[in-house]
Amino acid sequence: MADKQFDIKKFTRPEDLFIFFGSARRDEGQSGCCPKCVIYIRKSRVIPGKEHYSDVAQEEHCRAQAEQQGWDVAGVFIDLDRSGKNSKRSEFQRMLDLIKTGAVDTVLVHHLDRVYRNGFSFAMFMAFIQEYNVELVSLSENLDSRTFPGRLMMMVLGATAEWPVWAASERSREAKEIRFRRGLHNGGYRLGYCDGCCSTCNDPNGKGYCPLFGCSDRPECQDGTIQVPHPIEKYAVLLIVSNYQTGMSDKEIADHINNHSFGLPNGSEVRFRTKGVPGSFEPGLFTRDSVREIVRNPFYPGYVAHYPTPSLNMADDLHHPARIHNKVRDRRTPLNLVRGQHEPLYPFEVWKQNQQLRMAKKKTPTQGGKPAHIYLLTGIARCAMCEEEDGRVASLRGTTNGSGNQTYRCATICDRHHSHRSKADLEHILPTSEFIAHGTPEFGDLIKRHSRTSLPANELDAQATALLQKFTIPSDWYDRILAYMFSEYGMSEFERQGHTLYREFERYKTLYLDGHISQDEYDQQAARMASALDKLKPTTRSEAREILPLLADFPSLWEQMTPLEKRTILKDIFACMYFNGQGKLVEARPHAPFVSLLESL
Repeated sequence: MADKQFDIKKFTRPEDLFIFFGSARRDEGQSGCCPKCVIYIRKSRVIPGKEHYSDVAQEEHCRAQAEQQGWDVAGVFIDLDRSGKNSKRSEFQRMLDLIKTGAVDTVLVHHLDRVYRNGFSFAMFMAFIQEYNVELVSLSENLDSRTFPGRLMMMVLGATAEWPVWAASERSREAKEIRFRRGLHNGGYRLGYCDGCCSTCNDPNGKGYCPLFGCSDRPECQDGTIQVPHPIEKYAVLLIVSNYQTGMSDKEIADHINNHSFGLPNGSEVRFRTKGVPGSFEPGLFTRDSVREIVRNPFYPGYVAHYPTPSLNMADDLHHPARIHNKVRDRRTPLNLVRGQHEPLYPFEVWKQNQQLRMAKKKTPTQGGKPAHIYLLTGIARCAMCEEEDGRVASLRGTTNGSGNQTYRCATICDRHHSHRSKADLEHILPTSEFIAHGTPEFGDLIKRHSRTSLPANELDAQATALLQKFTIPSDWYDRILAYMFSEYGMSEFERQGHTLYREFERYKTLYLDGHISQDEYDQQAARMASALDKLKPTTRSEAREILPLLADFPSLWEQMTPLEKRTILKDIFACMYFNGQGKLVEARPHAPFVSLLESL
């Protein structure tokens, strides 16, 4: 197993890894020799509620063209909110995989720039489809790569389509530089601030959350030019900054804010939430990343930062676009700071103290040279008591509690010592602040109902292990699993090899039905090709002999895994596992592909 470098993660999510296009092959037998085409659609930006170059219109026009030409549509691939400057598009990559199977004759697009706005990448794409004898047809430009004039114009238009990307990049840089010099922020919504246009507010934390929603515009915003403090969110920022100075970690601060309600100076109570983005995602819970960004951002103490930005990167890899990086060293450290026109939420000296504290944390070894503990259930273990009580999602956190013994503790218990904050905690930041944090009314009683505050990690891990030791990998998964061991393209590579044989079989079938060959000759050719197709299966390869026994005996394979590999497998198979107050597993919720396999365990 070590010699083959077999990656055990690859068979844990078959719905993500096993790309099949068997339907295209079956359709081939039903539709004879009718050419197959795929339609590709791309929209670089979609703004909800606004008119735009519709993906629906692109598909309608392309389908009409396919019907007129007598082409069967083998698939429609749609990438929304994706740039055409590189190949990092999920549906585009799926289309390439289908082309590799040999089941496509034509790629049909409404406009040529839907494929790329990158001249070099477009040339690579043209070379790729030519390798598989696939043509490109652009409906609006009336171009067809099967003709020389069409190929020539496609290469010219493919290169000129790149110009808008360069122009937009240069104009954007110039505009941001001007705003920076004037002390104005760049970017959209920022937690703690809003545009101050209350009468026409579309802030995610506006209607139903902000007490000023629908009121007159705030004059200090200068018609939305300058961001002004949000009447509720600013207190979340102050709480985060204050807690950070006390030594709390980013994760502890996020959990503290998510699990408590807070009293504001006006006597009202509120649950803080993140900002969200209109039309993209709603406000939600805080994470360690959102807390870290607030602590690090100099905008809150009243400054506008100019950060290192990479130059426009048009480099691309047709089949592996994720390998292309345009790294900028220390991208999060500002190059320059200028005094902003907006109102600061707390003193700049406090911000500098927190940055020094963050740097000190980076230099402090947390493990003292000891290997880190691996908790198998990290990320999936949940507290059943909290969910039964009020639907609270409380994770079980791995900790040694200073004793050296690995245990799991409910997040509700961990937050107990952060359940009270006082006015004095914030006076050095905002002297007039009077709000305090406190738990929900049932918080204290819920803690008391936990039978054990610390659950031995070995007991919980053993229950999860016992469940997986009964797990059996279905034999019909073997070919799919091994396909990714032998080829990075998985089964699509084997499908492509078999497609040629399949078409040859169809030709013999047609000759037999038309009376050009005998029954014996047809049977002989059918048997030969069936044997050849069978030999293409990954499980028939000699290299698979040492792997198949491992797949057939998953419990033995599980025992050979490292703790980190076991944790990865558990997270891929299970969405979550619930344990009660005594540490007993009461429910395991697997991901979709494994539901039927684990129902009988």
